[in-house]
Amino acid sequence: ARAQDQPAARSGSAGGQGGAEDGACAAGAQESCLTAEAKRLRKDEFWKGLQEHGLQIKLKAKTVEEKTSASKAAHNRTAMVVSDDVFYGRSIVKIPRRALLSIETAEPADFRRELNDFLFEKSTLAKTFNVTGEDSAHLLSLAYPLIALNRDPDTVFREWLDAVQGERLTVLELTERQRRVLKGTTVDGAYEEMARNRDLIRDTAGNLTFFRDAPVGRAEATWATAVIMRHARVVHPHQDVREARMPRMYLFPFKDLLHVSLSPDASVALPFQEEVVLEGKKEQEVVVQIARRDMPKGEEVFLWPGRMSNSEVAVRHGIRFERNPVGIGRNVTQPPNWNENKASQIRKEYDKYECSSLESFELRFSPLGTPSRTFIRCYRVGWFLTNGWYTPGFLKRKRELEKWPPPKKYAKDDWLAWTQADQEVNRIVLEYCRDMRERLKDSIDKELAEDFRKSKDPVDKLLWHLRGEESKTFKECMNLAKSIQV
Repeated sequence: ARAQDQPAARSGSAGGQGGAEDGACAAGAQESCLTAEAKRLRKDEFWKGLQEHGLQIKLKAKTVEEKTSASKAAHNRTAMVVSDDVFYGRSIVKIPRRALLSIETAEPADFRRELNDFLFEKSTLAKTFNVTGEDSAHLLSLAYPLIALNRDPDTVFREWLDAVQGERLTVLELTERQRRVLKGTTVDGAYEEMARNRDLIRDTAGNLTFFRDAPVGRAEATWATAVIMRHARVVHPHQDVREARMPRMYLFPFKDLLHVSLSPDASVALPFQEEVVLEGKKEQEVVVQIARRDMPKGEEVFLWPGRMSNSEVAVRHGIRFERNPVGIGRNVTQPPNWNENKASQIRKEYDKYECSSLESFELRFSPLGTPSRTFIRCYRVGWFLTNGWYTPGFLKRKRELEKWPPPKKYAKDDWLAWTQADQEVNRIVLEYCRDMRERLKDSIDKELAEDFRKSKDPVDKLLWHLRGEESKTFKECMNLAKSIQV
């Protein structure tokens, strides 16, 4: 594994003056020189300590040639590949949890306690600002420690912070003209959503003592929003506690990880998970990225951006994927018997079919207009449960539950129930796709369409492609739904 502490140590020493790096202080600069030397030693000690507690990042940069595709000309890119052979079940990345950026590691300690009270223990955010969403609390739990850390010129993570200073969230950088072309799409409200996140960071920071004398400004809040939305990663709890704890978001302040490419395929992108390992006869809490198979030296490693369609990826990261298993759409069709209580009997029944959240009932479609198998399976189960046709025997028919288009004729005795369920599924699918297709047609005029069609601006081309991909997807969805006879 390449020693991660070396770049950080050089970054720390680069801030010194005179001869601090070699231990000799120039005359007349004794005090500042010794201060710089103390800071350098502190950084060295921090990174050395992380390495002693198991820090490993088995990655290196490699130039990869990309062939011409439908949306891009041939070009070279920097990929992050494993620096040595990594066998199945071994870690590619292993980081002591205390080195990740979150509310748990926020400094100083008084700031951390006050932040925890504000967001969770005393629920001041909910009571004072009427903000009750879990996502908002988690956003702020990363934003405030990130901003505080960035204000410290001598932080041990200065190298990573300097590398992300230019981060911008694509949708917040769009002009009014560019935002108009998003009207009627599945990401119509993306700008307003991210603007609310930015303003929430700015407007609530004054409740914390740390920011009272130095308020968070709009630019600072915009930057923090961009860093979190682009670089925060999901970390799954240790398998022994996954029933009791939900996955959490962390920032990984390591420069090498900034260059790891994204993949929308969760089977390709390697997740992060918490583990407890023995390092020097002591148990250490670490976050690891584990190889799911033997990986030869030089094989590329990918990170998962989250469950996002090409439209959602475009407005957040300014990119699109040639193939994305997460379909276009987002609308949730909530079953009438849904219960938010996870311990309820109905939720336990849904869980048996991997329908554990409302995300399972999102209407999302492939480029060919096919609805996601998860939606088909879960909506059918919901229909059977709601209409009194459910039987535990459906657990043995999972393949049938997610088959779409449905067969023209069912061979089993319960054919009537399945046919009625299919009719309802197809009705909902057709109505949604027809509505989205009409919205896309009605929300843009000929002048704006022609302007974007001719534009050579990269962002304009990305947004126009987004709109075109959605229009084609919903057209294919309508054609498929109309062809189904149930």
